[in-house]
Amino acid sequence: MQGVYSPGTRIDHYEIVRMLGHGGMNRVYLARDLHNQELVVLKFPNSELIGDIAVFERYKREAEVGHRINHPYVQRLLNVDEPRSEDYLVMEYIKGRSLRQILEEHAPEPLPVAEALRIAIQICEALAYCHEHGVFHRDIKPENILIQENGDVKIIDFGIALLEGARRVTWRGLSSTVGTPDYMSPEQLKGERGTARSDIYAVGIILYEMLCGRTPFEGENVFAIMNQHVSQDPPSILKYNPQLSPELATVVMRAIRRDPQKRYQSMQELLHDLRNLEEVKPVPYTPDPVQLGQTGRLVLIASLVIIALSLAIIAFGFLVQFLHHTAH
Repeated sequence: MQGVYSPGTRIDHYEIVRMLGHGGMNRVYLARDLHNQELVVLKFPNSELIGDIAVFERYKREAEVGHRINHPYVQRLLNVDEPRSEDYLVMEYIKGRSLRQILEEHAPEPLPVAEALRIAIQICEALAYCHEHGVFHRDIKPENILIQENGDVKIIDFGIALLEGARRVTWRGLSSTVGTPDYMSPEQLKGERGTARSDIYAVGIILYEMLCGRTPFEGENVFAIMNQHVSQDPPSILKYNPQLSPELATVVMRAIRRDPQKRYQSMQELLHDLRNLEEVKPVPYTPDPVQLGQTGRLVLIASLVIIALSLAIIAFGFLVQFLHHTAH
């Protein structure tokens, strides 16, 4: 297992510039490719914290996605066939800011409608391409959308993506549930795999947030938000931004229905309507009744248990790492 690399360290033909991030899944560095002097991102699977199998499966998944996907709005995997002294991914270095940073700069105001639509259309174009190639992201959120200096988007972090034809891994629930639930579809929170319609839901939630400065559900804690996602349809976007056109409101609310059957059934359908709002027939939004029966309560309890276990595992990993460094 590698340690933390200092600036100037050489790994194969890459020279470390600085660390970009160190989380439960990866160590991520900015580096220079000494063959062409270009900046790249090196992503090392971080098996110290939550177990070799889980992290290495995520690492292999991102590598497989990189082999399948080549789209201008998706971060590229580079130099895939070269021999390496250890396991790591070489990713395209993207200059820009996350959509989260941009939303926070505008808060509490929404983004201009034209800008929100432009961003959403590019996200949909990229995800429609991914879906056509058998890749479902399943973790679309503003932190995983980068806005480049030229304004174009780049989608990053396919670590919990679902790949058609790939075997199912039993730890996926742990990795995919940890984090903000604001953009996770109700079916994912119930423990289902989540595919195209889950990505549609996440894009719809992001569009909702861009257009009215907040997500549909807010609560005092993560559990309250999860409960709302699972038990009810979101409030109409017109409640928070009545200036929006009824056509655009119709598109947003269709994307984020609790019932997957009532959403758009493909990313291409959502993309078509965002590009052709003048063709959309406005439909009054009527949420389904709130319902949290015994099944819903069991689902919520199971989700909370998964999160608690995940956090405990990660905390234990940090403790082990701390004791390891202290001993040395």
